[in-house]
Amino acid sequence: MKDMPYDERYMEHIEPTGLFLLFITLVSRRPPNMNAVAITALVDRWRPETHTFHLRVGEMTPTLQDVFMILGLPIQGEALRMNIASDGWREQMERLIGMAPLEPANKKDIAPAGANYKWIKSNFGEFPEGANGDTVWTYTRVYLWYVISRNLFANSVGKLAHWCWLKALTKLEHQWSWGRAALAYLYRQLDEGCRGIGVGGIGGCMLLHSVWIWERLPVGRPKRYKKRPWAHFENLNREPTWAYLWDHVSEMTNDPIVMYKHYTEELDTLTSEQVDCEPYGSFDHIGSAMRNLNPKCLEESGFWRMRCPLICMSAVEYHQPHRVMRQFGLYQHCPPQWQDTDRVLHRLDRKQHRKIQNWPDHHRNHVTAFAHSLDEPTEIKKTAEECEIV
Repeated sequence: MKDMPYDERYMEHIEPTGLFLLFITLVSRRPPNMNAVAITALVDRWRPETHTFHLRVGEMTPTLQDVFMILGLPIQGEALRMNIASDGWREQMERLIGMAPLEPANKKDIAPAGANYKWIKSNFGEFPEGANGDTVWTYTRVYLWYVISRNLFANSVGKLAHWCWLKALTKLEHQWSWGRAALAYLYRQLDEGCRGIGVGGIGGCMLLHSVWIWERLPVGRPKRYKKRPWAHFENLNREPTWAYLWDHVSEMTNDPIVMYKHYTEELDTLTSEQVDCEPYGSFDHIGSAMRNLNPKCLEESGFWRMRCPLICMSAVEYHQPHRVMRQFGLYQHCPPQWQDTDRVLHRLDRKQHRKIQNWPDHHRNHVTAFAHSLDEPTEIKKTAEECEIV
């Protein structure tokens, strides 16, 4: 992310956040070329009721396994939820980072709670020489705010870093479950995108979504070029994730309307031979195809198949790996056990329920289920071994 450069002095303050250094190192680079047309064609096959893409070859979806292998974000930690009341947000922002955007000249104009990316770059884009410890803390916090707003929690417009993401960084040592929050946010963006809610398309982590598509489907898959050098450090936690395999790819430059029709036809005629359900390898061989894969990418594999609520502020989305067991090399029961994720949870939306400010209390049952789900990784691993396809 060259428009907001990373400084090595941030490292000691980033490590306690739970935002692993491998993720920060990954997103501090120039991202690969995304194919928005292919993403749109696939989003049209997303079903909010199941949180899966419904394809000719069956259901498929990004899971916690993909979050960890591609982004290296932690699954363990507290649910990312807090009171999102925006009253006095400018004063709170000033206390955290020393300044805040000015109020609009016309009091009737409604200013969103947050800062434009341009404002952040103009005020914090260049790290001052000879900065003291407090300044390093401030610039680290702003850098993380910028990074997660643009890479994990981008909205469909993509111009604003919302105040709530900075508020989540009030205590940098607070261990949030960033991985589950990122997946919850992506699911919610896909839910809204497939129904045409909002403007400008879908948000969420497009790096996760794009690499997931390229690894598993031939539709819109770019040509891979020679990877750009990865800076190696003594700290192995800064080695690359699986996304590095797609570090440098070709760009789609054809007519978007023509290509949308082409991608739609490809999705309509997909065969099982064209789909790679297990791009990372199977069981004991997961990750072996990438020589310098970061060891942290496999660290929380016992949690990949949790059926659990994914929580990100006001959004609660259910992780349903039992619907895509082929992605884990397991037998797929048909039909899978039904759990409707659409009718109740998707009615709870921050835009439509502005009076609800204390989401942790409102979602307390889901927060409890979220915490309990972390107690079952051993059982999940045992089940995987029993059900392996031979």
